[in-house]
Amino acid sequence: MQRIQGVDPEKVTDGEAEILEASNMFLGRSSNLLKILTNTSPQIARWFLGFLTSTRQEGLGASSDVGLRGLACVKTSMTNECNYCTSHTSIYAQGLGYSESQIALMTDDSYKESNEFNDKEKIAIEWAEAVTLNKALNDGPLWDKVRSNFSDVEIVEITLASSMFNMINRLNDTFRSELETTDFNKKQWDATGELPLQAQEAFAGRFSEQTFTEK
Repeated sequence: MQRIQGVDPEKVTDGEAEILEASNMFLGRSSNLLKILTNTSPQIARWFLGFLTSTRQEGLGASSDVGLRGLACVKTSMTNECNYCTSHTSIYAQGLGYSESQIALMTDDSYKESNEFNDKEKIAIEWAEAVTLNKALNDGPLWDKVRSNFSDVEIVEITLASSMFNMINRLNDTFRSELETTDFNKKQWDATGELPLQAQEAFAGRFSEQTFTEK
């Protein structure tokens, strides 16, 4: 059972409603985690959503390959054994064009010998695992591969994606967030195309105008 109650979309203030509306636009739907954050800490939920969308989505801040960031999110969630996030990120990755067989190869080291991933994808997956296990600091050989294949921007943004989902994994496991249906989470596919950065800026820029109810 989910430990913390999420906001009821039918009983929200204008400020809370805008967070859910923005999530539906930027992420295709509002997850149970976002509903928890909106119900308890809406000001934080607002900026959490902005960070999540700009780090993970296409055209909302990050400039590296969205597929590499998506794979990093999947491998991070798998490594942490977060079933909630593994389901979310795997469905999202399918929306980016990755197959179920490719995602299955990521459950262990099978992806390293597979022809279904290119070299950059394999390194991004391996790097995300190292970041998650806190081994990136001292893994010189892996760092050499990362350094020689990725730009600084790519390194930072792939690492941000992995680090972000390490946090999200822990939140969902701690709160025992209830997993939504597969069809519900496939709504992410409606938000895998490029969205206007101006929409993100408008969402963040109206922060000071919003009203929230003390819980």
